[in-house]
Amino acid sequence: MSDVPLANGTMSFNRVCREIRCKFSGDKSDSKSLEELGKVLSKNLPAIKAVSEEMTVNRLICGSCNDFKIQMTVALEDFGAWEESGFAPESEILEAIDKIEGVDGVETQTITNMVL
Repeated sequence: MSDVPLANGTMSFNRVCREIRCKFSGDKSDSKSLEELGKVLSKNLPAIKAVSEEMTVNRLICGSCNDFKIQMTVALEDFGAWEESGFAPESEILEAIDKIEGVDGVETQTITNMVL
């Protein structure tokens, strides 16, 4: 599949990212909620990677803002089927995150992605 143009053709994208983000409590060096978020990601990582051979997964943590993010990116041609599946295993991840004490501000977002 070719790149999809944006901004009157001045930009394009060929990958789509689904992001799960939240805030954790405590200091990043000993936060129980951050530890539990890591366990949720580890448990679900095989299912995330099984979505597509092109799947890339990034974990982002900001210790000063207490942000925890999972970015799951697939090739554009794989996105439609993943979206139709409800971004599996997103619902399992969100359910587990919602049960962690000290986690709030849970959100998801779909973002275009282009490696430059």
